[in-house]
Amino acid sequence: MRRTGIDLSSIRCNVVDAELSGRRRRGASGAFRVHHFTSVTHLDNAAALTAELKALSSFSRRAWVNLWDVRSSHQYLLLPSGSDAELESRARRYGASVLGMSDLDVTVATSIGTTRGEPGHHPKREVSFFAAGSEDIRARLRPIVEAGFVVEGVTTPCGALWSQARLRRPSLPGEVHAHIALGVSQSALGIFADGALLYARDLDWGYAAPTRGTPVAFDRELLADRLSIELRRSFLYLKQYWEQDVSQVLLCGDMPDLRSLTAPLIHRLNIEVETLDTLDGIEATTLPEGFAERAPTLRLASSIAVEPPPVNLLPVEITAIRTNRTGQRIVVFGSAAAVVVGAFLSGQANAHRINAERELARVRGEMSAARDEVVAANNTSAGGNGDRTLRDALDAMDAQGPAMARVLEAVGNAAPPGVTVTSLRATQDGDHWKVSVDAFAAGADQNAARELSDRFLRALHQSPIFGERAQPPTRRFVAASGRVEIAAAYRVRK
Repeated sequence: MRRTGIDLSSIRCNVVDAELSGRRRRGASGAFRVHHFTSVTHLDNAAALTAELKALSSFSRRAWVNLWDVRSSHQYLLLPSGSDAELESRARRYGASVLGMSDLDVTVATSIGTTRGEPGHHPKREVSFFAAGSEDIRARLRPIVEAGFVVEGVTTPCGALWSQARLRRPSLPGEVHAHIALGVSQSALGIFADGALLYARDLDWGYAAPTRGTPVAFDRELLADRLSIELRRSFLYLKQYWEQDVSQVLLCGDMPDLRSLTAPLIHRLNIEVETLDTLDGIEATTLPEGFAERAPTLRLASSIAVEPPPVNLLPVEITAIRTNRTGQRIVVFGSAAAVVVGAFLSGQANAHRINAERELARVRGEMSAARDEVVAANNTSAGGNGDRTLRDALDAMDAQGPAMARVLEAVGNAAPPGVTVTSLRATQDGDHWKVSVDAFAAGADQNAARELSDRFLRALHQSPIFGERAQPPTRRFVAASGRVEIAAAYRVRK
């Protein structure tokens, strides 16, 4: 799938429009094709940045964004075995506590791995989580969204390195590789095995000393010393829970003459060191002019465009809106005290990035604010029933907020990349809610869209929240848009 990767920091914005070159085997390295690339300036002026991004009319408007300047946390954990929902909840609370923020103000994304057992100990599950402040992310994305890009996902530099590691698999299964992105004043380190994250760390230093104007690079030997100390510390920490040693270090980033670090690091670490300054894994026959010279700088933007990481820090806006001018009803107040939320979960919407409790509180606030307008509208035609039904809906929201939060999380968790949920509708049905889900799947062609819709419906059916169907799901291919429209309904216990 063709996307644009945007690698954004306070000093530069690298933009790459790319896609995988054909199909690849699961677990194998992937080659990719670059369509366009550029670096955008005027980063100190949001309006100018928006204007420059808007001018990139030939770039795919579907985008993944790597944000360097958001406060974030990421960690690999071994947690006591439990359901995926329980593990996600624990990781969410832990991520918020690490940042010193309320879990309502943090977007947390998790990737749940296999179960690990050790003699004499209870089995534990591998969980990798990423966390960042939601408002910080929204502020950084605003110029990109206003430029017309549809942001499908957000990550941090360590997440972008995860994408890179998934693209560049080791030749032997089980090998452990360390990836480093060296920036001017910030860097990132990630350690991976078989495409899974084992360790991640943001570094608040780069290859140059802080200065105004053109960066002045550190002496190569001094930089190699500092980097090797950081790597040894990371390797030692990893050894506490991972038996296999790191066998290779891979370098990318903004640093000029990156390859000059290879020999000093090999000498200090006694392992293989490779710089990603070649065209390995990149289709050279159609490469835009000038990309080869800047390949190490553009690696992160390319990687997130081609192989987005398994974790997504995009905060999803779940907003209650009164009937708009086109007559589209996003929030409906009916005699059954229905609660209907328009959940526009663009792209890869998943549970780990929905602050469901907080967004439902926002829904309630907008419903309360709508009271006067609904009453005024209904007093002229329905004798004031609008106020009563609105009050019923608000009461239902108060009583069932946590349950609805779980519903929203379960839907988000089930939606793969390419599936957009357009609405959720929950009506009371005795001791259950009847939850209706409307969505569409957009793929490269009709077959791809149908496959995405099948994955979404299977995931919903397998969820412990949506186990019981209220009616058979339906799919409808719309030739005009190339999408598959999806409708499903389930009974959810209150």
